[in-house]
Amino acid sequence: MASSGRGAQLSLRVSAEELARIREAAGASGETVAEFVRAAVAGRYGPDRDPDPRPIPGERLTRSQRRVLAAVANNAALDSVAGVARAAGLSWSATRRALDELSATGAVRQATSMQSWHLGVRERSIWTVDMASPAFQAMWPQAEHVRLPPRPTPRVYAGPLPGQFWSLFWNHPDPSKLRLPDDADYIANRLLNGPSALAALWASVRLPADALRSCLSLRSTKPHTRDLIDNALAHRRTKPA
Repeated sequence: MASSGRGAQLSLRVSAEELARIREAAGASGETVAEFVRAAVAGRYGPDRDPDPRPIPGERLTRSQRRVLAAVANNAALDSVAGVARAAGLSWSATRRALDELSATGAVRQATSMQSWHLGVRERSIWTVDMASPAFQAMWPQAEHVRLPPRPTPRVYAGPLPGQFWSLFWNHPDPSKLRLPDDADYIANRLLNGPSALAALWASVRLPADALRSCLSLRSTKPHTRDLIDNALAHRRTKPA
């Protein structure tokens, strides 16, 4: 049968529910529906498809690899594949595959650290990029301008001090009785100037701005902590909690 002059087209019949899911996924990815579908088809059938998809530094990354690299580089403390998937605007399976592929090059890795938890500690793994690796430096130009889904602005926390930080208040009679925002100044000093980078990051995002400014007024606050607080306050001025 002779083909028409207009060329062959692939017609897809989808239900209204499936179309709604496609639109939602496209919106989360920061692309139009047409761009999203073209990228998905190219990833499955086009030149990006590779039986051994581990990226080679200097060669073109797939759409999922670009989005995952950008998501990990631009988000601190992503400790699960689901968290990376939300930040990248991808499915869990596509994110898992891209993380494995990028990890194989050394551009992305899981950093393991000990985290304060209630009155003890626990091990926690966080996805991060190795900015010093040749693979990351070669790949990053392809990912640095990727448009990721907008991150929701965290709201100031109110309630009891989270149990994961109790061990940082070892000399307090009962950390479980500390409350926010009532004890915010005291908690801010202990979390921001303490030994836990995760606690300092949490405090910079979730404590009231007045408590952060109070910590800035302390002579004991370290220079890198001051930088963290300044950045957090600047972010709140542009995106108030």
